[in-house]
Amino acid sequence: MPEKPPQRKVLFVEDEEALQTSYRRYFAGRYAMAFARTGADAMKQLDAFTPDILVLDMRLPDTDGIALLQKIRQQSPKLPVVVTTAYVSMEPLMGVLDLGHSGYLVKPFDLNDLAARIDAVG
Repeated sequence: MPEKPPQRKVLFVEDEEALQTSYRRYFAGRYAMAFARTGADAMKQLDAFTPDILVLDMRLPDTDGIALLQKIRQQSPKLPVVVTTAYVSMEPLMGVLDLGHSGYLVKPFDLNDLAARIDAVG
């Protein structure tokens, strides 16, 4: 029997409890997951968990996603990032577009769409 490929390690940076719960339920068994609620938390998890991909909410209690993404890029320039945002306006995302992210989704989005983005990376 062929060996199962190792699970993708996904770090979800999301401060909404309900969304974290949805991610946990929906992706259980599909990905190895870690969660961070703040930018500071995300930076710690980046070292401790070493994710294959990052799912990053643009609005966090301690920082905005663009500033955090710039920090993450300095530390892990090649880490694929899927940005999630409640803003329909592209304006705040324009600063993100040149940072090598792997797409963005506007909330509320379908978890199938997020899974497709995660699976398409790498």
